[in-house]
Amino acid sequence: MNARKLLETKALCQTICNFSKNEATNNTLKVLYFIDEYKAVSPSLLISKLGIVKSNLALLTKNMIKQHLIEGYHTNVDRRTITYRITQKGKNMLNEYLEKIQKIFNNSDPSLEQAFDTILQFLNKKV
Repeated sequence: MNARKLLETKALCQTICNFSKNEATNNTLKVLYFIDEYKAVSPSLLISKLGIVKSNLALLTKNMIKQHLIEGYHTNVDRRTITYRITQKGKNMLNEYLEKIQKIFNNSDPSLEQAFDTILQFLNKKV
């Protein structure tokens, strides 16, 4: 794979999906997405998926908890570890953002959807 194409794809996707400076940060939306996707998420899973350090994740999730976007709770298995779940407010924010993106890609060629699926499968194996 050509690294330049990957960088261009990332840049264009960020440009297309950056609707307003007042909206949530990219990392906030990523955390909401992964928590919603996996339902209950540990910090280690978020660190691996986001590629950020533990201290940055701690600051980000603390802020998101204050904003009532996510909740942190301890499991019965190990009270020392924390797990995150998305709140209704977080789901609403994520869904609004996803709807905006969906409008951009409505009526696109079905082969584009297949290409995204293939890329996502490849990338998920690498993370």
